[in-house]
Amino acid sequence: MTVLERRPITPTYGQPQILFLYQHNWMHVKTVAHHLEAFHRFSRYDVSYISSVSKCRFALDEFAGVVIHYTARICHPGHIGSCWYEAVKKYKGMKALFLQDEYENVHLARQTMMDLQFDYIFTCVPDSEIEKVYPRSMFPKTKFINVLTGYIPLDVDEIPEGPPMEKRNSLIGYRGRNLGFWYGDLGQEKAEIGRRMKRVCEKRGLACDIGWEESDRIYGDDWFRFLGSSRATLATESGATIFDWDGSLRDAVQKAVLQSPKASYEEIRAQCFPGREGEVAMNQISPKLFEAIACGTGLILYEGSYSGVLQPNKHYLPLKKDFSNVDEVLAKVQDVEWMKRMTRQAYVDVMTSGRYTYQAFVELFDRSVQPRIRPRNRTDVTYLPMPRCDTLTNLAMEYERNFQPHPARKFWNRLPIGLRNRLRPWIGREAIKNAWIRTPTPIRKILNPLVGRTRELLKPGR
Repeated sequence: MTVLERRPITPTYGQPQILFLYQHNWMHVKTVAHHLEAFHRFSRYDVSYISSVSKCRFALDEFAGVVIHYTARICHPGHIGSCWYEAVKKYKGMKALFLQDEYENVHLARQTMMDLQFDYIFTCVPDSEIEKVYPRSMFPKTKFINVLTGYIPLDVDEIPEGPPMEKRNSLIGYRGRNLGFWYGDLGQEKAEIGRRMKRVCEKRGLACDIGWEESDRIYGDDWFRFLGSSRATLATESGATIFDWDGSLRDAVQKAVLQSPKASYEEIRAQCFPGREGEVAMNQISPKLFEAIACGTGLILYEGSYSGVLQPNKHYLPLKKDFSNVDEVLAKVQDVEWMKRMTRQAYVDVMTSGRYTYQAFVELFDRSVQPRIRPRNRTDVTYLPMPRCDTLTNLAMEYERNFQPHPARKFWNRLPIGLRNRLRPWIGREAIKNAWIRTPTPIRKILNPLVGRTRELLKPGR
């Protein structure tokens, strides 16, 4: 394997080395890239990274610790290669896990956690709710540590400030997302706040740039330019207040939607999960709010706690979920001096406090795992550095092959267009997805390991 040259950011040569397993397919999202890169920048330990679906070509005993990153989603099969799974299972050193989207397939995630026997699990579930999701009886030797989903961007000093508040093109700019009904009320709010605010702004003739479809998504530096062109942005709390403990909720909702495509969310909720809202309180702040504050963009947020980071009318404009105070909110957005004061206060209290930086986050990680870190006698450990999130094309060949098109996609693209159009209703992505949804749950549970293994074998470069 090629030995790669490390980037000279806070060198830690000679320190105990920790290996991070991550899923490379999420690297186009800056928040994910920054989360990973932060350990290389700030950890007191020597950090290396490798894709969780690559081949395991060296002994884990060479490392003082192994960490599975949240991009290797243990709530779904196939995100960790079988060779890595077995290697981590046998490994006797410090083992840690980062989790996100913990409301999906909880049973499978918990089974993996018990199987791999982690010493530390960094969770987004609040301390008060951890026992509900991860009972001490199931994890008697594991320490759970609450963290945020993301922090102030690493390149915050490089983010362009944007035009002055009074010269910004849009009064409100927002990009939401349509989430499945099984995410509950909190999941629906991400698109609903955009839809309702867009109607209000258009009715009043106010300039806005609001979208919630997947085609509307903006990534990389374009996202910061978009934020910087808007006087304010919308947001809701992240997370979920309903958990799909065994995967049955998603199955039931998808089947109900297939049978009644025009059914509203309220109708599906009453049919599939009545009375389950609020079973776990997992409302939290989104890292996008840190990004907006960094751009000097004001916040219009549904009323909520936001992990205790933000205070209403001091750091953001609170919007009632029934939009009953929308006229008051829009009046303040159009008050340039008021918006300047609020965004300035948010920047001072949040961005310069030092509490919400990736450096503080990594220092928490280092302190937490230190009791289980033991120096090891290393021979020749291959360094596997994380690239900056904008330089993926500079990876060595061992990494570049992971970004090749999927073999199945290559085969499909070689077929004549006419043949593809005829086959799509029968074997297209939507057809396969709907056939899988209609498959009885017991059969799917039997097939899941085979599906995960097949996906792993079909990865490029295997």
